[in-house]
Amino acid sequence: MRRRCEELRRAVAAACPGHAVAVAAGTVRDDFAELHLSHSQALGTLALGRELDGAAGSFIRLHEDSGVYRLLDQLPATELRALVDDALGPLLRYDTRHDGSLVHSLGVYLRHDRNGVEAAEELHVHYNTLRYRLKQIERLTGAPDKDPMRRLQTELAVHAHRLLRARAR
Repeated sequence: MRRRCEELRRAVAAACPGHAVAVAAGTVRDDFAELHLSHSQALGTLALGRELDGAAGSFIRLHEDSGVYRLLDQLPATELRALVDDALGPLLRYDTRHDGSLVHSLGVYLRHDRNGVEAAEELHVHYNTLRYRLKQIERLTGAPDKDPMRRLQTELAVHAHRLLRARAR
């Protein structure tokens, strides 16, 4: 499937030079009557790819390779919002009140496996600025890194937040 998607992306990119080309695919179905399920997965995977990879970027995403997002996508929006509010509520409220980016900074930090140097580089901020943001996150959320279950909940909430944003597009 990935090979076919790559061929498609290359062909469209060749036909439309200078344009970003995004390709997303749902699960292959044996029964034509289930085509709508694959189509729905592809649309969700495309929206998720735009959220994760940037709306203007080129990418290939397969539903089957979506990892934890496949699991989270099975949950109703109300459950996802509850997870996000429980773990990230104070950060989201802070970001709203102060036009901040604590949730985004936390997501980048986690994506870089808690490597502050790499995260600061991607965020285009000084390392000490990231450290300050991480201290704010710790103060607002009660140091989730100290408890494995809270750490897992926080990481899942970051992914759930991104999935909700993708669904809202």
